[in-house]
Amino acid sequence: MKFVIAYSPDDGPAQRYDFDPDDLRVAAAEDLERKFEGSLDELQQSLMSGSIRAKRVALWHVLRQQHKELRYDDVDFRAGEVEVILGRELLEKLHTAAQTATGISEDKRRAAVAAFKAQLDKSDDGDEDQADEVPAPAGKAPSKKKAASTA
Repeated sequence: MKFVIAYSPDDGPAQRYDFDPDDLRVAAAEDLERKFEGSLDELQQSLMSGSIRAKRVALWHVLRQQHKELRYDDVDFRAGEVEVILGRELLEKLHTAAQTATGISEDKRRAAVAAFKAQLDKSDDGDEDQADEVPAPAGKAPSKKKAASTA
């Protein structure tokens, strides 16, 4: 699951970071689990449900990529300054799942389908480009994933 962590501090420029839990090294994943006090899967679920602790842990992780010595306790922000944006692939999976969801009322199921459809349409319009293309913060060149080794 790919997320974008959008950080818009009142006293600084807006920043957007890719956060892909499936691409984490094990040591980093363990650090995240310790700080979150739950599994990586629970962290991902909590990011989707808007957990402020999950947002803080994810923001700490992405900021630490540039500031290696950044302590978790130093990551403090207003609740509205951090937004989690779901990647297109995840939105498509959630939209499909909502269409056949059982165990919830028909009204809630339809509302979920409509909400995911609206987010997908928004990403089709190129608005924010969801997680497909995330500009790097000022002063940092975009990184590219290395191809997997065949050795």
